[in-house]
Amino acid sequence: MVNDRNELKEKLKVKLREIFQFENEDLDFGIYKVMNYKRREIENFIEENLIDEISGQLTLLSEEEKEEIEKRLKEVSLKSGVKKYLEAVENRDEYRMRIYKEDFAKDIEEYEKLKRQQEEIGISEDLEKEIYNHLIIFFSRYYDKGDFISKRRYGKNERYIVPYNGEEVLFYWVNKDQYYIKTTEYFRKYTFYKDTTHGKYTFNFKVIDAEEEKGNIKSPEKKFFVLSENVFDFDEEKKELNIYFEYRGLTEEEVEKYKHGQSASQDKINEEIIKVLKEKIPQNNLVKLIFEKDGEKTLIEKHLYRYTRRNTTDYFIHKDLKGFLERELDFYIKNEFLQLEDLQVLEKSEYFDKLRLYLIGIRAFRNIALKIIEFLAQIENFQKKIWEKKKFVIDTHYVITLDKIKEYAGEEFLESILDEILSNEKQLEEWKELFRIEVKSKKDLIENNTLDEKEWKKLPVDTKYFDGDFKWKLLVALSKNNDLDEILNGVLIKSENWQAINLLLNKYYEKVQTIYIDPPFNKEQEADYLYKVGYKDATWITMLENRIRLGRELFDDKGSIFVRCDYNGNMYVRMLLNEIFGKENFRNEIVVSRGAPKAGLLTQFEKIKSTAVAYDNLYWFSKNPEIRFKGFYKLAPKKKQEKGLWADFQKGEFYDRPTMRYEILGIKIDKGQWKWSKERAYKAVENYKEYLEISKKTGESLEDYWLRTGKKLEFIKREGDKIKYWVHPRKYLMADNNWLDIPGYSSSTTFQTENSEILLKRVIESTSNEVDLVMDFFLGSGTTTAVAHKLKRKWIGVEMGEHFWTVVLPRMKKVLFYDRSGISKEKDVKEKYNPETAGGFFKYHSLEQYEDSLENIEFEKQNEKQQRLPFRLPDYFIKYMLEWETKESKTFLNIEEMKDPFNYKLKIIEDYQQKIVNVDLVETFNYLLGLNVSKYEVLQENGRKYVFVFGEKNGKRIAVVWRSIKDINFEKDKNIIEENLKDFEPDEIYINGEASVNGFRHIEPLFKSLMFEKVE
Repeated sequence: MVNDRNELKEKLKVKLREIFQFENEDLDFGIYKVMNYKRREIENFIEENLIDEISGQLTLLSEEEKEEIEKRLKEVSLKSGVKKYLEAVENRDEYRMRIYKEDFAKDIEEYEKLKRQQEEIGISEDLEKEIYNHLIIFFSRYYDKGDFISKRRYGKNERYIVPYNGEEVLFYWVNKDQYYIKTTEYFRKYTFYKDTTHGKYTFNFKVIDAEEEKGNIKSPEKKFFVLSENVFDFDEEKKELNIYFEYRGLTEEEVEKYKHGQSASQDKINEEIIKVLKEKIPQNNLVKLIFEKDGEKTLIEKHLYRYTRRNTTDYFIHKDLKGFLERELDFYIKNEFLQLEDLQVLEKSEYFDKLRLYLIGIRAFRNIALKIIEFLAQIENFQKKIWEKKKFVIDTHYVITLDKIKEYAGEEFLESILDEILSNEKQLEEWKELFRIEVKSKKDLIENNTLDEKEWKKLPVDTKYFDGDFKWKLLVALSKNNDLDEILNGVLIKSENWQAINLLLNKYYEKVQTIYIDPPFNKEQEADYLYKVGYKDATWITMLENRIRLGRELFDDKGSIFVRCDYNGNMYVRMLLNEIFGKENFRNEIVVSRGAPKAGLLTQFEKIKSTAVAYDNLYWFSKNPEIRFKGFYKLAPKKKQEKGLWADFQKGEFYDRPTMRYEILGIKIDKGQWKWSKERAYKAVENYKEYLEISKKTGESLEDYWLRTGKKLEFIKREGDKIKYWVHPRKYLMADNNWLDIPGYSSSTTFQTENSEILLKRVIESTSNEVDLVMDFFLGSGTTTAVAHKLKRKWIGVEMGEHFWTVVLPRMKKVLFYDRSGISKEKDVKEKYNPETAGGFFKYHSLEQYEDSLENIEFEKQNEKQQRLPFRLPDYFIKYMLEWETKESKTFLNIEEMKDPFNYKLKIIEDYQQKIVNVDLVETFNYLLGLNVSKYEVLQENGRKYVFVFGEKNGKRIAVVWRSIKDINFEKDKNIIEENLKDFEPDEIYINGEASVNGFRHIEPLFKSLMFEKVE
């Protein structure tokens, strides 16, 4: 019995080590890195504290019962009848025992029951074993490889059930209450470096698409990283080694080969990978240095292990793990622990004894489980806090064309910075690469190379190529006579999209008119993200739900969202959008062409599994069911196309209404009536007059004029003694939800799933007007922002992939310069966007990411502080350890470091390497505050730099002042600040650090509170 109990104790310890992910102790990223700091304390909690707590709970409960029983037993034993009975028992006088038992039956029966309970009050070993067993079962049931997932069931043979509140239709998935936190691009490519005497070597792990069909794949739903048949290639000139992987299920032979225990193991596969690489890479090749020791492991072992684990481990954070597990615990106790049917077969006396033991066990089990839950919740809530924290802006750069610098800052200022521009080799090289324009002197920046006209080319200047002083000088000049946010055309953000939306909330709350997203499709072998094994669909839905629900907060009251997906996920998207926006806000399901298969591809087969997929789905929802939209047109089928023509404006004599008889263009009818009301007809006359005036200059046909001006105008003219009205051409028809008439994809960039510009034109024009704000937080190749700019909308684009730098940013610079492709060829677009009207101004940011936040977690030594804590140390460890010991970390805003705000540094991961960078606190605070920035002033005074930000929020004039306060002269500081604020007359003033200025508010406490503002 003792051995059985000890065995269960060890099983519980093993399960807890699994839950606390001890197998990942070698991982140096994410929450694993944080938990490694506390590995010893967690081990002690599992090995000693928790087991002692279980024993203590059982002992404490039995002592309570025993004390009550002994008290009552003492009272009963003093009764005369019981005393006489006990004397007879002691003397073994059976006759008197029988007489007393009859005379004092009630008291003696109670005494014997209490005595029996006293003897049995110690918790039986069976019950203690049962508690261990239930702890193992409970946490095993809900824990699944790093996450806690709802798996309720009503007994051993029942299927899993989910919480249900009586809804007509319940849309539920296993990760519904979690955040999807996969934020990096290590899946497709992972890079590490090695410095040698021969130079710096680069090593890439690259995933190439696995074959779609392998006849003997045993478990396609469980995938592994295996070497591709190509294995590797090495570019000696670049000193770059590529190792190629497939991510796929294993064949039956592979499962047996890589089996570790009952199933295949990635670690066993890694061993084989390293073995193959050693055999394949020539001995004399310098690439052999990947097998050099780096600590206890070789370089290749260390990175291969990190790569495969990073892409196959926990990617979720529960939004309320404590509440979830406590609810499930109560459910489990009622339906699993308390087996009332076992009690029903017992005698009455045994029933209550057994029930009492059950209740003792339940209390012990529940208290211990709650203790474990509390500790797990501390870890999960710590991750949640880091995830929900609004992230720092790492850097901010601006792109503006030369002609816009002249327009907004004046030609004198532009002339003053030309030497800096002309001497910047990186900027000149970019112009040469993007536009094939070689700039050698000032005349190369001017159209037609004539210095007199000063028509500056629309060459985009990127401040990232210049120092900080240049950027500030430019912003001050641009905002001197302009509202800075007003003249900005758009914003690009390099970030995981949930983090970007979260930061944008305060500034752009309810300001976005149209959102279009084309998220990664829910594919099997080509997924752009890694899903949890066995929960592919749930992972995808969670990823979408998190981002779309948060993005809904940015919607204008008249806003619209379009979500593109294919057959892999369309059934989920419709249900998800119904839940987020409400079924009443569904506008339509639109079919979008995805491009036809190559001719004859399917005809070569006699039998096929299915027909080709010709379209994707575009789901259109609004925020308000009362919203009305502008119509959009598509090309009519050729057999239905007709040219415009002039027809008789008079109806037949059958109609004769006085209100429809009036004089028009000198003609009045005596019988019958005109076709339209007088007001409508007179407007049509004016429309035709306007057309005649324009056509004198342009020679434009009436049909082209009608199409160009929006296809809504009506025309009337006099022809002899007849009044004629123009019947519109039937070349274009009002579009329905069949959009197969236009391409859904394009190929103007190298991006594989580039959306077509004509598709985005239809989306944007139908739901927004010029100057409205359009957003795409799955930006991809940048089609949405490119089209929005061409259509004179403002725009925000968010993209996390490295193609942000190689595709999106160059594309938007080309759009500013003038991009001739896409919708630029359309007649109606040429009026708005052409070589003369191009140009523009946008900014772009990089944001701190979740992994960056974790990299900057620092633990304090707490021995002295713990003695001053207002709570007991066991509670401290279980509930407050992580929160308390990391509160001064830079990721949570270190107040002391803000004394020098232009030198606030963070560690970030860039190009797979850690680097230390300065954070843009100024821009971060602008977003946190929700400030509409109107202008900047930058000074060098009092031995330091001052940055003044002027703007507006909720109708109040806001001024924000930044400067280092190290060794500052506060009297001079006061004079400088007050002098520069007097003309602005702010309603509120925010200043970092201390200051002698009257009525100001400290930036730091507000900054910190806004970073952790609750996400609803």
